[in-house]
Amino acid sequence: MSTETTNELPTTYSPKDCEAKWYAAWESGKYFKPKKGKANKAYCIIVPPPNVTGRLHAGHALDITTQDALIRFKRMKGYETLFLPGLDHAGISTQSVVEKMVWEQEKKTRRDFTREEFLKKIWAWKEEYGNTILDQQKAMGASCDWDYLTFTLDPIPNQAVKKFFVDLYNQKLIYQSEYIVNWDPVLQTAVADAEVEHKEVQGSFYHLKYQIKDSEEYLEVATTRPETLFGDTAIAVNPEDERYKHLIGKTAIIPLCNREVPIIGDEHVSLEKGTGCLKVTPGHDFNDFEIGRRHNLPIINILNKDGTLNEHGMEFKGMSAKEARKKVSKKLEELGILLDTKSHMHPVGHGERSGAVIEPMISMQWFVNVKDMSKSAVESVEKDETKFYPKEWENTYFSWLRDPKDWCISRQLWWGHQIPVFYCDDCKHQWASETEETVCSKCKSKIIHQDPDVLDTWFSSGLWPMSTLGWPNAQAMKEKKFETFFPNSVLVTGFDIIFFWVARMMMMSLKTQNQVPFKDVYIHAIVRDKLGRKMSKSLGNGIDPFDMIEQYGTDAFRFSLASGAGYNRGINLDPERISGFRNFINKIWNAYRFIQPHLDAGSAKIADMKKLDHHERWILSELNTTTKLMNESLEIYRFDDASAAVYSFVYDKYCSWFIELSKNILKGENEEIRSQRISVLKFVFKKILALLHPIIPFITEELWSHLKDENEDLLIAQDYPEYDTAIEFKDDQEQMNKFVEVVTSIRNLRASVNIKPKDVVSVELFSDNQELITYFRANLINFQELARVKDLKVGSKDLNRPSKSIMNITSHTEVFVPLEGVIDLKEQIARLEKELAKTTLDYNKNESKINNENFMKNAPENIREETKQTKIELTEKINSLTENLNQFKS
Repeated sequence: MSTETTNELPTTYSPKDCEAKWYAAWESGKYFKPKKGKANKAYCIIVPPPNVTGRLHAGHALDITTQDALIRFKRMKGYETLFLPGLDHAGISTQSVVEKMVWEQEKKTRRDFTREEFLKKIWAWKEEYGNTILDQQKAMGASCDWDYLTFTLDPIPNQAVKKFFVDLYNQKLIYQSEYIVNWDPVLQTAVADAEVEHKEVQGSFYHLKYQIKDSEEYLEVATTRPETLFGDTAIAVNPEDERYKHLIGKTAIIPLCNREVPIIGDEHVSLEKGTGCLKVTPGHDFNDFEIGRRHNLPIINILNKDGTLNEHGMEFKGMSAKEARKKVSKKLEELGILLDTKSHMHPVGHGERSGAVIEPMISMQWFVNVKDMSKSAVESVEKDETKFYPKEWENTYFSWLRDPKDWCISRQLWWGHQIPVFYCDDCKHQWASETEETVCSKCKSKIIHQDPDVLDTWFSSGLWPMSTLGWPNAQAMKEKKFETFFPNSVLVTGFDIIFFWVARMMMMSLKTQNQVPFKDVYIHAIVRDKLGRKMSKSLGNGIDPFDMIEQYGTDAFRFSLASGAGYNRGINLDPERISGFRNFINKIWNAYRFIQPHLDAGSAKIADMKKLDHHERWILSELNTTTKLMNESLEIYRFDDASAAVYSFVYDKYCSWFIELSKNILKGENEEIRSQRISVLKFVFKKILALLHPIIPFITEELWSHLKDENEDLLIAQDYPEYDTAIEFKDDQEQMNKFVEVVTSIRNLRASVNIKPKDVVSVELFSDNQELITYFRANLINFQELARVKDLKVGSKDLNRPSKSIMNITSHTEVFVPLEGVIDLKEQIARLEKELAKTTLDYNKNESKINNENFMKNAPENIREETKQTKIELTEKINSLTENLNQFKS
């Protein structure tokens, strides 16, 4: 007994009500829990852990949509599925937020508190505000097992971090060294390259005179940072430069501080750019640091941790770099050392969190030697143990791993995993330990302290596929079914963190487990605005997912994201497009409202396949084709192809054609035929809901609740439709699709000359396919009903074509609609001539832009491409109008 008539369906779909109702039902019914199914296989996806400070943005929404679609798809395919949620402590970001809050509320900095006191404040903030993004993920429909929720500072991830660190430390793969880092003078910590934003800044090239010792000669050196000359330890020239090679080995004198430094030869110095002479400041420039290492130069640090000049800055001590630059350049000018100043735009690194100018600075840091681990990570992808989709992203992955640099893992923060290294103040012993130490492991002194730095957030994130499943705690691994769900099935993420996260998970998993952390890596597109621009605060073009959900509903938003997610690099997200998919959601709702009153007269099963009529065989075969394509597309992460297939089937085939073709039957008095048609309508609609559920879960579950039998479970637990040879009717499918194409051509031709919908027309069709000719002749009544055709002539292509007609050519049929006596031909010719004149004028205006060298040189690329595309479109329109005019005048 079906339940569809027990509740009257509202006339309009209310997303908000359905979303709250069904998410609660899924959670309370434990539908998100892993359960063994008919596939007898496991399927696991870990959610890339969002920052605890975060709010859901469009990129997160795409993450959740694609991941959840895969989980729901595999759950319905009978896999034991686990969608594993988590949160990242986000060291720099979270500490910055709390530091700002404490300053605003108490006018205190973290230095006014002990470490323990300040960490209490961060934990309190996390408990109050840190779960916001989890609620937002639920609003997107994420079917996670929330009992698995893991935070990077939870006990087991903390244990994993310590174990991995200590193991590598003892293997001498983790070491401490002075190295040049990105130093944030506001946060007073090293930051990763990923946390540095490069902005174009107006600066200057200062041309300085560096005197050569015991000579009248001098070298002209151009620099954007004259204040760093206090840290110069060499002047470099290219050893192939004929102007300067004779000076290599001599000594230059640094202005102001009068320090003597060697003139060295190094191929890094360009022969073409600049003056050919480079001041080498190993302590404050990444390239200079490498030059310094090659030539064993001393390193002088001229900056304090807050970015001000230290005692090496002489009279400029205590000034900020920006202030010192002005004062130093003025002093150099007074002394006749500043030869010239030239305006210069150049990229300058800024802290992503603080906005401060990043200072390259030498600092004692902890590093991981990744040479062997990176080699293993490369080989695993080369052997297809892990596959990238699309495959081209392997190149980004390989580019860093084939030429790896040791990884700086320490950060000068309080919030995070404190480095598990201990120091004895008495015997100076240093050791790493997984436990909290109270005495020296060597001399047993109690006067010990722990390294104050914390680990880079990516260190704990790199262990995420293992630690979320309990590693290294044996009991937790058993409880969380590590053996079942590791390796994970697929990682879904953006291309911007292939190096920062994907590569590190691969290295750390291979090191700890001797196997890859996931079988597939799907790299999705970056979500951009409708013009293809990156979303940013400065442009004000961000799209808040919750505005979209509030306005259009979660399903429409999810479908718009899925429909753009394939192997592309960008998704241009336009609210109008989301609005269009809301119309699609409403179309599904209204389709059910149409068939609902009739459903009691049919069943959800087709009793006798032999009794099916032509149109029923066609829709079942079209359903079968769509089912096959959706299964294949979702398996290879082509969400766009899957969405396009089901959209076309539902909108065009089921709603626009099959329901229309069913209306007279549903009104008819032949109960057997009527019952059979209702059964097919119901059977197909149930399959539609199942096909769509992974992408749009809420409306499909709601309609399923009205459509399902009383003994059937929720849609989330149903089988996903599979290709079925029993409903494959190729001949019916091919013939009907050709009929649809011809009727659509007739409708378009009628509309092109403004023939009123109620007016009937004559139509002549020409084809070389005799079976098709016979089929069209047998379908006269359908042509009459669906295209308002009064007379239909169907013949072979060797017959004469009618004059004064409009026509369209398909791959199989020529379609003619004679117009004499139907419309005023003179009026139509005049209308077309006017339209042709206007289009020609538009074409000439556009052509003048293309022929304008200045315009094509200076216009933005998207405008140039748009102009070229306009030319193509206008050319096609002119050709079409000219062809129609010739036809009418013949």
